[in-house]
Amino acid sequence: MCRVCKDKSLRHFAMIVGLGAMLILSGCSHPLTVKNIRAYQVQMPMPLEQRLSIGIIPQAGDRDSDLILKRIPAALHSMDVTMPYQRGSSCKVDVIAQVSIQPEYKGSGWNFLINWPGFLIFTPAWNGYVYKVNYKVDVNLIKADGNQPISSFSNPIELNIRHAAMNRTWTEISWLEVSVIAFVGGIVFTGFDDQVSTLTAEKVKDDLAEYIAAKIIGTLRAGGYAHRLPSDRSHIIHASQS
Repeated sequence: MCRVCKDKSLRHFAMIVGLGAMLILSGCSHPLTVKNIRAYQVQMPMPLEQRLSIGIIPQAGDRDSDLILKRIPAALHSMDVTMPYQRGSSCKVDVIAQVSIQPEYKGSGWNFLINWPGFLIFTPAWNGYVYKVNYKVDVNLIKADGNQPISSFSNPIELNIRHAAMNRTWTEISWLEVSVIAFVGGIVFTGFDDQVSTLTAEKVKDDLAEYIAAKIIGTLRAGGYAHRLPSDRSHIIHASQS
């Protein structure tokens, strides 16, 4: 074979390999999906029989869980909300709510198989990698007048996540050579992908805020607090109803 023909063949081969790599990588992402989000989607809760004011003392475990906390005031649309609230504040409220959201992030052993030998059928692209994003929600409700406890609850939220981004699916170039890259990548990818925590919080913040708000309102109703009209605020509530 002449040298010119050989050079052309090498260039054609390089183009084919490059095109193949681009096609593989461009199709190897999976948008973040929360498989069980319906378990935490609620209908609009029944409002309290009187409009109360509530001061929220928030405690977030990290910046991402704080995204959820910040949406709770809007979700408590049937109440007058002050957040963040400080004890002894000149802003008078009926109820104080200490709300804590502590996150836990987990990868999955399934991600090894998804990456290897799953790369052979592009499993990361159509299935996504498996992650767990859990939030431990603790709420303590206190009657502001006298600091008398009303009720408290602890509620675990466990989200089943699927996601695949280019920072991991690039290992599917194993199609173009031996599969050692996908094999090693699969071992690494059993851990958690840090970007998933922010993507998840952005996606579920409204649903989970509504869920937590419904729990707060339901707890107040169950405790009969909706029927108690603080005497020192009765004129304010009557005025708002006139």
